[in-house]
Amino acid sequence: MFQEKMDLRLPGPVQVPKEIQIAMQQSFDHPMMDYRNPAFQEVLQETIDKAKMVFQTKNLVVPLTSSGASALETAIINTVGANDTIILCVVGYFGEYLQGITDHIGCKVVRVEAEWGKVVDPEEVRAALKDHPEAKAVFATHCETSTSAINNIKEIAAIVRETEAIFMVDAVSSIVGTPLYMDDWGIDIVATGGQKALMLPPGLALITMSDKAWKIIEKHQCPSFYLDLKKYKKGLESGVGTPYTPNIALVCGLKEACNMIERGGGMEQEYKRHAALRDMTRAGVRALGLELFVEDSAASPTLTAVKLENADAFRKLMREEFHIALGGGLGKVKNKILRLGHMGYTDAADMLKMFAAMELALKKSGYEVELGAGVAGAQKQWLENPNC
Repeated sequence: MFQEKMDLRLPGPVQVPKEIQIAMQQSFDHPMMDYRNPAFQEVLQETIDKAKMVFQTKNLVVPLTSSGASALETAIINTVGANDTIILCVVGYFGEYLQGITDHIGCKVVRVEAEWGKVVDPEEVRAALKDHPEAKAVFATHCETSTSAINNIKEIAAIVRETEAIFMVDAVSSIVGTPLYMDDWGIDIVATGGQKALMLPPGLALITMSDKAWKIIEKHQCPSFYLDLKKYKKGLESGVGTPYTPNIALVCGLKEACNMIERGGGMEQEYKRHAALRDMTRAGVRALGLELFVEDSAASPTLTAVKLENADAFRKLMREEFHIALGGGLGKVKNKILRLGHMGYTDAADMLKMFAAMELALKKSGYEVELGAGVAGAQKQWLENPNC
């Protein structure tokens, strides 16, 4: 029974709003929605112009018909090559993910690391750049999705800006949900995916570049045919569109996602909304007597990691009995943490439902919890939060 019922409280993908589903469906119904037709080119140009706001940039936004991982690889292969030095900020699973891409290319990698659950000290990035003046790029995750920690991108960007290196940011699980001001902070490349706080189904990636980055890209021989950004820039700026077949439905969905953000009060309101959901989630976790994986100062507004032994068995119980999907641990924290998503199409009621079910599941799993404690803790915080 209820085989298709599932509430996604994941760090992505997230629930897709009905408004976006309708916009995507209309792309199939439109008789002129041929991707080379001028009608779609107007939609595409309007969409990528609207998408500039989510990056807080005036730069060209390039859509890729692929996952967020492709945008990360695109950022790297269009700017550095074999034997080039790149500084990687590694604080979790997705920092290691970046190393996998750079190793595949053959880059010389200098790691600036922090313990899982912690964040990089920007001064260590400064030291690495001083020790390696040949470094062509610095790459950091904004929100480390595996731990729910937020790196201090603003301070790192200011340090990199003093050098010839470019600064690339993985914003896959932070964009829209976490303050990021590409132009004001001086970030050179930002890469993201649509299936998180942008509320889309998986399959669309976005990447945007500064003038400093484009100067390097124009001179660099990209080894990929499909992910060569020079081709995308030429097509998008000339009005021809993307060089290869775009996902028409997801482009239409992205346009509606941007419209929803605008109707909801814009980016600053999105930042406040996600921060409020983070705060109520952390309050609910504490009220249940569980331990948070990340300190308040580094806590992501898009997801919360919670320490729990045998976490995968607990997730199975939540999924099978209460039809709520929670995220699990990756890498060295596999089966040791829960990752609770509160990004995108999520409101306070969604989180209260999750806590009510978690209390029952914890009881059934042998934990001593007071029924209603997590819900009450989250409710109290929500009422007291000035962002609500």
